[in-house]
Amino acid sequence: MNEIKKIMDTPDYDKEQVLLTQKILLEQKRNRLNGIIELITDVMKGVNTMSFEAFSNEDVQKIVNHTLECMSKDSIDEQVKKFGSLEKYKEYLSSGFTNEQAMADLMKWYGSKEKIMEAIMQSTGDTKEIKQEQDENTKIYRQFMSAKESADTDMERAAVELLAENYKKMFVLDNARNILLDLAKEYLQNSKLAEACDRQFGTGCSEYVANAIMRYYGV
Repeated sequence: MNEIKKIMDTPDYDKEQVLLTQKILLEQKRNRLNGIIELITDVMKGVNTMSFEAFSNEDVQKIVNHTLECMSKDSIDEQVKKFGSLEKYKEYLSSGFTNEQAMADLMKWYGSKEKIMEAIMQSTGDTKEIKQEQDENTKIYRQFMSAKESADTDMERAAVELLAENYKKMFVLDNARNILLDLAKEYLQNSKLAEACDRQFGTGCSEYVANAIMRYYGV
């Protein structure tokens, strides 16, 4: 409000400029509240409390076997050819659970080992379902580009909300806040990922989506 008062006190007071400034300030306040609401939701649901418990060999084998069950015979044959044997491919899948950074990310997104296991065991590998989710993602990114070209902040905010809902479905998440913020960071730091996104949806898409996500969550 102090910023608005300063403008009103200037000799060349412009009512439209005051309203624009007020809109920007209110949007910033709303974005910070979005982030706070998401964090409170996490706590209320017990999400992202980082209840770490290492995966046992039995857990890992259960996940690996479920992954193989979800794969088509052709996909498995392709991996066997690549790795030399089915056992070698199983070892490769199991090795992911020794990657500290990958496990830290999973824990941040899901909050507990139980949530990670639940999400993995719910996956089916259904190609039709995966395509639907990918098509929805494409539609959302095109909405981001429309928002970018028209400078439509309402459309931008709606696109972030749609992206969050789609990610919740794709990754079986209670809350998409952390995974989207990590995605934003990757777009800004990983040039190859940014280039792939821009190549598909248009120049500047990756940076715009990253900044839109951070604005939405008040980061």
